[in-house]
Amino acid sequence: MLKKITGNSSSLWKPRNPHSLEYLRYLHGTLMKNDKITEANSALVVEALRAITEVLIWGDQNDGTVFDFFLECQICYKHSTFCLRTSEMKHFLLSNNNVNLIIMHNFDFTNEEIIAYYISFLKTLSFKLNPKTVNFFFNENTNEFPLFTASIRFYSHSESMVRIAVRTVTLNIFKITDDFLEKYVLSNSQKYFDKVCMKVATQIVDMDIFARSAQNEQSNRSRLMTMMDMHLDNIHYLNDILMTDNEHLNTLLIESIYRHIFGPIYLASLTGVRAQPHTILVSRVASLFLVSQFFYVVHVELAVRTLLTSLFFGDQNDISTEWTRTIEGKLQLSSVGKWENLQERIFFHCHMNSLNEGVQNELLLASQLPYCDGFTAKCDPELTESLIRIIENCSLIDTPIRPITIQLCCVIFRRILVSLESDQHLHSTVELAVRRSQHKLQNVLRGALQTEKFFLEMFEDEYWHLQKNELKMKELLEDPALFLPPSNTPLSGVTLTKRMPSGNDEHIRRFFFVLRKFKQDLCGQHEEVLPLSFRVQEVVEINDCINLSNSDLLACTVVDEKNGRLSRFLVTDQFQLILVEPDSRTLGWAIVRFVCKLQDVQVSPTDNRTLHVIVEDVKMRSQRAAKPSFDAKLVFDDHIRCMAAKQRLSRGKKSSRDFKLNLVTELFGMRLPQQQQVEGVSRHSFPCHSATTSVSMEEKRPRGAAPGSVQKLRVLAKNDSSDASIPPDPETARFLSGRIHHA
Repeated sequence: MLKKITGNSSSLWKPRNPHSLEYLRYLHGTLMKNDKITEANSALVVEALRAITEVLIWGDQNDGTVFDFFLECQICYKHSTFCLRTSEMKHFLLSNNNVNLIIMHNFDFTNEEIIAYYISFLKTLSFKLNPKTVNFFFNENTNEFPLFTASIRFYSHSESMVRIAVRTVTLNIFKITDDFLEKYVLSNSQKYFDKVCMKVATQIVDMDIFARSAQNEQSNRSRLMTMMDMHLDNIHYLNDILMTDNEHLNTLLIESIYRHIFGPIYLASLTGVRAQPHTILVSRVASLFLVSQFFYVVHVELAVRTLLTSLFFGDQNDISTEWTRTIEGKLQLSSVGKWENLQERIFFHCHMNSLNEGVQNELLLASQLPYCDGFTAKCDPELTESLIRIIENCSLIDTPIRPITIQLCCVIFRRILVSLESDQHLHSTVELAVRRSQHKLQNVLRGALQTEKFFLEMFEDEYWHLQKNELKMKELLEDPALFLPPSNTPLSGVTLTKRMPSGNDEHIRRFFFVLRKFKQDLCGQHEEVLPLSFRVQEVVEINDCINLSNSDLLACTVVDEKNGRLSRFLVTDQFQLILVEPDSRTLGWAIVRFVCKLQDVQVSPTDNRTLHVIVEDVKMRSQRAAKPSFDAKLVFDDHIRCMAAKQRLSRGKKSSRDFKLNLVTELFGMRLPQQQQVEGVSRHSFPCHSATTSVSMEEKRPRGAAPGSVQKLRVLAKNDSSDASIPPDPETARFLSGRIHHA
């Protein structure tokens, strides 16, 4: 039955029956053996391709397993990728309507493997489309384009990879420049576009229903995030179609978008317009959020201009359709008649502001939204009044405004004021509103500073968050926490920026920093006080070699979590905890092995000779489940040294915190009497001031020295010394890290 052949495929056995599954396997093996075409094997490859076509036609009528093997081995894909190198061979395979027969074959699409191979086959063919090959895919007898009609059947398939492949196929078809193809697509795409837009409308309604009834917690945010991803995929797909720059096709798609999405959902929901009591509308929050997503993704000028024209200047008659539900619960699009008692610019007065580069300057100028182009523009007074009202209301104790709202408000105001640079009245009005709100917030913060135990930590945490988290529109428009009802508890996992405050301190912490930054921008000022760490001098760093001849050292053993032991010496500066290792080369010098700020140190005794030390800075405190930068036990020789170390660390931490709190009081404009000096920091003499004079922070700056003196020692007066039990370190000036400068 089988016959061995020679040549490049000498290891293959050729079946005697050319119309069989075994023969197709033999042909497949021949192609695999000859993946590189040369003059020696070109005739063999051509004959194998011809025979494969013949076997497929026979299998279509007699044996279904032939097609199963054909798809399983992806033979056609191999043809396209490494077998078919010349256009003549491609044209030969695509001619005689053979490919269309495969596309229109009635496969069992309930089988996941078959549909995966089938959709890959369609996707591969779409990449071979060009003005020369497109005619091979038309069925002239029935005026059909099977590649297009077969692919769009799977647009709503449950498998995401299938949906992505369908979008790829259709986009490849829309990009082809061919008069006959364009005519066919225009006459057969209306229903497909309506189907896509109806899918988007259904997703919007489903997201709104879910958001209305769900709490702002992690499980609901994850579920809503999945729904938003599917929705954004469809919006990006619509934008990709518009980006093909086919004017007639874009007009067709924009009409479908307006009729199914923009009019009956976005515009109608913004104003609450209902033609019937059972008309389906989404919440205004959902409408604003989703329409912002739409304009952030879509940048095609024709689409943006058409839709924003209705938004800025339209009335109720721009809504010609509405969504209702049938008895079976399905969405149904119905027409709406003409409206009476029209309200001019009704949609614009809802204050939806979503601008991008697709917006024409003339459109913005007509709608009184300023833009940066060098020309004098006007700003709609209702818009500026609303933004100023947001800034003024943020200083209220029970304000419903979230910090992210203030940040966005300041961003919009910056753009407006830059565009209207010559409008001094608007500048003055905005600056006055900001100063008033900031003054009210400062008054509340002054009380919290005196009553809140951890005010300094919260103050630094919020400033660090504000500086770290840059405001990005893409992240905001993809955050489900802003779609769901606002959370008012930190247990929800939502950051303070995007949730409602849960305490008096949270009401004003972030508002103060945002308004302070905005006011400085308005006045052209630079930040000189924040962050507070800028005013704290870091004396040493890791691997510095420092002089400890006049420092009080405490020998200890550092025991880490893995029970590793290291011999170190503990030294404290006015702001730093330092662990050093003696330098074997120079007497009285040591190498810094660990250093941290005393403010970040937490000390708890485990026994009379051991201290458990944990160091968490602002970065560690702000991250969930973050490991401390230092977590170990310090074991001393006796209980006296242990008590001395604890006293030194506690006193140093308190003096460091008090120093920063004094900086905060000056920031708030609070006046301190002369006798209110910082314990542990005010060891040296201060310049004299009257009790009614505000003490400047440079004068309150500690004059004590840090360990590791690297310059000539200054002889201290007897009155300047501290307690004899813990002698002070010599005064220093900071030099380059790691350099040794002998006294």
